[in-house]
Amino acid sequence: MADTTIPAQVDDITVDWLNEVLGDEFGTLASIAIEHFAEGVGILGELARITLTYASGESGPTTVIAKCPSAIKENHALVLAMGFYVREVTFYREVADRVPMRVPKLHHADMSETSIPFVLVIEDIAGAYTPNQVDGISVEEAAKIISNIVPLHAQFWGDMEQLEALEWLPPMNNDLYKGGQQMGEALYPSFKEHYARHMSEHDMERIGVSCERYTELLDYVVTVGSPTFNHTDCRAENYLFGGPDGDDAVTVIDFQLCTRHIGMYDVTNLIAGSMTTELRRAHEHELIQGYVDHIRSHGIDYSMDQAMHEYRVCLLHQCPAQVISSNLEGGNDRGAELLEQLHLRPLFAAIDNNALDLLDEF
Repeated sequence: MADTTIPAQVDDITVDWLNEVLGDEFGTLASIAIEHFAEGVGILGELARITLTYASGESGPTTVIAKCPSAIKENHALVLAMGFYVREVTFYREVADRVPMRVPKLHHADMSETSIPFVLVIEDIAGAYTPNQVDGISVEEAAKIISNIVPLHAQFWGDMEQLEALEWLPPMNNDLYKGGQQMGEALYPSFKEHYARHMSEHDMERIGVSCERYTELLDYVVTVGSPTFNHTDCRAENYLFGGPDGDDAVTVIDFQLCTRHIGMYDVTNLIAGSMTTELRRAHEHELIQGYVDHIRSHGIDYSMDQAMHEYRVCLLHQCPAQVISSNLEGGNDRGAELLEQLHLRPLFAAIDNNALDLLDEF
């Protein structure tokens, strides 16, 4: 399909375009209604639900979800540099139908050579709910998300032949990410000015050192555990609870950031970023133990001591990562509040677990 036929934004999607790309899977459409949603969530992508009205005698799903590039053009440079849209489109094209976890069914995927524009049309998980990232998830929700990401980790755990066959899936210590060191060093002064009131001067200075050593840190973090397929954006609002498969179903969405990395990075993202600091402090050990038990149930040799070491290393990794991403724009008040929580909670978790002390160990 020519690049010019790819909608630049969700509002550019038309009845004629959908009739062309959906083919035999759907009946002929007579009209559509586009409803934008996920306000302050789609920081790197624009999401909408499309209600479908069929021509007389035709039938098919009543709704689909469409995803296009973020309307926040200031975020496009980061997306292009990191290949985020390429990863998600290719995941749905090549991997989604062979991983042992629930993801939305793909109806259509396309992208230009640069990946902007791109479009995904996927299943609408009707009746599902998304936990509120700002309010923070419950212990039960965190445990359920962890148990549902384990099959992805277990399938690829330590299997370099299988992982390297996914040429579009970068290792966490790829050259583009290493280029983030310059970004971190440049953004650190403004980050410090904005967040210094939340922590000690010593801890903030150590975060600055982690930015200066970011390249070394990336090479270190990939050595502390077994590589696997990592969702890498394991946060509350990328998991849908319930829907057509029942109240216990969990559907995983948003694969823009997926990488080859240790599985604990996903667990760390979730616990440190999606739980309130108070709840995380009270339950992080039991949640990590749950992850260990799930991994071991797949016949993998994995210990709590190993998991806790990986957790601290991943928390250290989170420190410069928050600085590097601190120039993202939320787009509205809710998005700004979400970014504030995404930045601060992992820093508090790193400080609580003395993760910054690991700077002296590699």
